Amino acid sequence: MVEKKILVDEESLDYEGLFNLFELYSIIDDFFKLKGYDKFEPLNEESVYPEGKDIHVILTPVKWHTDYVQKVLKIELMMHEIKEVETEIDKVKVNMNKGKIKILFSCYLHTDWEGRWEGRPVYYFIRSIFDKYIYRQHTHNFEMEVIGDLNELRSKMGSFLNLYRFRKAV
Repeated sequence: MVEKKILVDEESLDYEGLFNLFELYSIIDDFFKLKGYDKFEPLNEESVYPEGKDIHVILTPVKWHTDYVQKVLKIELMMHEIKEVETEIDKVKVNMNKGKIKILFSCYLHTDWEGRWEGRPVYYFIRSIFDKYIYRQHTHNFEMEVIGDLNELRSKMGSFLNLYRFRKAV
């Protein structure tokens, strides 16, 4: 069974205002491709109401390093009252989205994700000794890498959303 070490648990990013939903998804996808993550999307819901759309998306990209370690990010996008509006950028009318966004960021480190070291109690004991004394530095490096990736993604998404903070709908 997988041993899941929670490194960052649901740090949030809140935004309300204008944004481009397609470009936001594009930033996320480009980041995953650049860093070598395989994107999984366990949830993608959209509900339409008179005041706008509600969109709920959960992304869980995974990056396998070895047969023993895998890095997992979890990005949960909750968007409320999303409407299409028209705005003017450099005297050109552009269709954009307006609404509230809450993004939750989490990251995990999965070890023994194939369950090879849990077949016998002796194997489990050997694994715990190796993790604690021999592979401690390697595990620490993997933890810092996945936390760094998560912070970089959060920073890119925050910067992107801040570009639109002071725009006004026409």
